[in-house]
Amino acid sequence: MPEYAYKCLACEHTFSDIVPMKQYKKRRKCPECKEHKLERVLGNVTGFVKGEPETLEHLAARNTEKMGSYELGDKRGKHEEASKKGKKVAGTNEPWYNKKGTATSQEISRMTPQQKARYIEKGTK
Repeated sequence: MPEYAYKCLACEHTFSDIVPMKQYKKRRKCPECKEHKLERVLGNVTGFVKGEPETLEHLAARNTEKMGSYELGDKRGKHEEASKKGKKVAGTNEPWYNKKGTATSQEISRMTPQQKARYIEKGTK
C-alpha cells in the first residue's frame, strides 16, 4: 500500500497516511482544521523493477536468459540428437501419470477393483 503525504494550505499541518489504492480519495479533509485544502507532498518514489518468477514459465524464461549462448546451443544440440535417435534426454521423461493405457472407459468400468488397481499400476488389462 502506498504512503501519501499531505500538507494543509490553511493551517500548514503536515501528515501522512497509508491507504490502499482502491480507497484513495483525491478530496480529503485536514484532520486539524477540517478544511479541504490539502496538497499532496511528493517524497521518495519507490518502484518495482523485477521480482522473483511467479510461474514455471517465468522461471524457465529467466534461466534461459541467464544461460550463455554456448551452453544453450549445447543443450539444444543434445535434444536434437536424442530426438533423431528416438531416445529421451535425461530429465524429459514423462511422469507415470501421463502414460496412457490401452483400455477403453467401458472396459475399465467392467473391471473388478483388483483389476483396476493392476491396470493403474502396470498399465495392463
